[in-house]
Amino acid sequence: MDGIDVTSLPEERRAILRVHAIWQKLAGEGIPKRSQIDPKAFGPDWVHCLFIELESGTLQPRFSFPGSSLPDHAFPSFDENCISQRLAETLLTLAAKHVPRVLQTRTPLGYGGTASHAGNDILYRIVLLPLSDDGERVDALLAAMTYRDVPETRELPVSDMAWCTRMRPEG
Repeated sequence: MDGIDVTSLPEERRAILRVHAIWQKLAGEGIPKRSQIDPKAFGPDWVHCLFIELESGTLQPRFSFPGSSLPDHAFPSFDENCISQRLAETLLTLAAKHVPRVLQTRTPLGYGGTASHAGNDILYRIVLLPLSDDGERVDALLAAMTYRDVPETRELPVSDMAWCTRMRPEG
């Protein structure tokens, strides 16, 4: 892929923003085609990506490719899974929540938050990037997702809580 090198991007820590930057270079003045997406251009961030296929005449998008860092133990296989078959609040379901908004606006959408995934509380970030083979109708999305487990909170000893209370500004 000419002119796109993940190593030439500014030092960005967030994978979803690096993926978005590559999509923007591909987009130019329009929406990129799926055939323009070259996994090599995304380098190590490709493992966080998947395609969401949008079949004409149906609201049943399908996952066509999961990145290898996106295991979802709630469902045995990623190949051609219908989003409506996903269990609530899994990472892939979180990606699907805003598909209608991207279809309506035809623009990328990034979001994040807390959720449960594979039995753990997580912090996640997702970006949905529209793709169009004909330049008009969005027929697929490139999604990038990252997450990390939320560390277990530990109770503060009473003396630490009292110290924190004393540190509040007076007002």
